[in-house]
Amino acid sequence: MQTVSVKCKLQVPVELRQGIDRTLQGFADACNQILEVAKRENCWNTTKLHHKTYKLVREATGLKANHVCQAIRRVIGNAKAVKQIHKFRPTSINLDVRTFQYIEELQTVGVTLMCGRVKFKLSIGNYQLALLKGQSPTAATLNKTKQGDYYINICVDLPTDPNGKTPKVIGVDLGRRDIV
Repeated sequence: MQTVSVKCKLQVPVELRQGIDRTLQGFADACNQILEVAKRENCWNTTKLHHKTYKLVREATGLKANHVCQAIRRVIGNAKAVKQIHKFRPTSINLDVRTFQYIEELQTVGVTLMCGRVKFKLSIGNYQLALLKGQSPTAATLNKTKQGDYYINICVDLPTDPNGKTPKVIGVDLGRRDIV
């Protein structure tokens, strides 16, 4: 199996933009608070950091429980990938199976924001439709671009089975000439 990210544009009504922006800001604030504790206490273990920060961050930001858990995972993931993290910006939020739902029949996604669960229509083409057909994705990332548009990157698992026929060619590793 191969995991692929399918980028889909969201049709966001004007009245819901503020709710998304508020959630993105809360998520960035949570990540920055968690990062501060992780640096101060030199704690880079997900479980230990969760115990040290969860309640404080949840009360300070007003985020849903799963969003705080995703913020902890993001801080740890970024710390492992990039050695020096300065600050998180309110441009994206990770979503899991509890905070995200894809509804294929209606071409909509359900996303949990700070104000509650909201459904958005997708503005996608045939390429995205083909990749999402028959899928039950459990993870996604909600993004806001510099232009103010909202996208959701939906993670889907695609099979990577061999196509059956293999060419009648043999490769030789020059380090192992004795087997030829």
